[in-house]
Amino acid sequence: MALALLAIFAVMAVLMYLNRLPAIVALPLMAVGIAVCARVGWKELALIVSEGSLQLHGAYTTAILGAVLAEIVAKTGVAETMVKKAAELGGERPVALSLILTGVVALLFTTLGGLGAVIMVATIVFPILLALGVPQLAVGALFLLGMSLGGIFNLTNWQLYKETLGLSTSQILSFAAPLGVLMAGAAVMFAAVELRPARLRRYWQDQQPATPPALAPWYGLLTPVIPLFIVLAFGLYNLAARPPEPFEFPILTAMLVGIVYGLATARRPRQGRVQLLTRSVIDGIAAVAPAVALMLGIGMLIQAVTHPAVLGRVRPLLTAVLPGTRVGYVVVFTVLAPLALYRGPLNVWGMGFGLAKMMTAAPGLSAAAVMAALLSVGQIQGVCDPTNTQNVWIANYVGVDVQQILKRTLAYVWPVAALGLVVAAFMFMGR
Repeated sequence: MALALLAIFAVMAVLMYLNRLPAIVALPLMAVGIAVCARVGWKELALIVSEGSLQLHGAYTTAILGAVLAEIVAKTGVAETMVKKAAELGGERPVALSLILTGVVALLFTTLGGLGAVIMVATIVFPILLALGVPQLAVGALFLLGMSLGGIFNLTNWQLYKETLGLSTSQILSFAAPLGVLMAGAAVMFAAVELRPARLRRYWQDQQPATPPALAPWYGLLTPVIPLFIVLAFGLYNLAARPPEPFEFPILTAMLVGIVYGLATARRPRQGRVQLLTRSVIDGIAAVAPAVALMLGIGMLIQAVTHPAVLGRVRPLLTAVLPGTRVGYVVVFTVLAPLALYRGPLNVWGMGFGLAKMMTAAPGLSAAAVMAALLSVGQIQGVCDPTNTQNVWIANYVGVDVQQILKRTLAYVWPVAALGLVVAAFMFMGR
């Protein structure tokens, strides 16, 4: 029975890998298939579907508010102004400017998300770097490295880990901080190696577009980081002071504060602040709808794999396979890290969270250890995966094959995953 349940995982993984079945459809089918295979009654099956669709209500509500905030950042000119200021700071130094803009991308994507945000920022950043002579492949790779670095601190992603694994903000922050340092080091290493003078050429030197006008006041540039700052401030206080009753500032409330701040600091929007908010809500919900639909399926899958009938049959197999020691943890997840690619089982936007909930049933693997494993190997997915819509769009824009991005970046990101797992082993594994 356990092998049959895992076979359902495998079949759906192959179908997603071959692009025969989208994850939005595959995940609910997987949840129903696992429940039926485990001989769950029809009443309980109905509850799996209904309660599972609400399992991640906090996560997709956060995603919606994050998308609204992203629209405000775009419509008020905050993103354009940040990129312009970074370009002025970097001047004509390609390596320095590349790293500065990568940092700006990382900062923006602590809040932004989705293909629309990628297009918005990339169409500003790419012409500047290409005009300075940075090779097309390096331009796309650096953008993805910055985007993935920002994603480590993205509050929407944190909410997903909190709801699926029952973790606190402080637990996530304690690992996100060192992993962020490792990811930043990978970006610097990539720039140092790939942007050596011998590799730099000038593209479209006479066609460099004018940088966008500064539309946002300096205090408006804080809009993307206001929610993150509030949540991190309370998280760091809890880690440092260890108060008897620690308070974790709600991410949803922080997002709302960011939205209000962005509206308040906008420089006289043409359509008015109320209309700006209305348009941002409508456009934000439209942009995040695919992710919300995916979260509905993830919730159903989590509900199915945590059902006692399923866990009772799978636990013995997980106990035999999953690592219970620090060395085993590092080795197993480092070797299996590429399974985060091509919508594989370690891809959190595929079946990753469903599998994660099952992994917490194995002895020696705490929820924090599972989170750290997914977050570490998730960097490979975030930067390298050719099935990401942003990777496909970026490759098309800069004129390279999407598989080239995978081949060029994997050597930089896989070590980050391995080092992240080493850090996590000492933080969350008992022996």
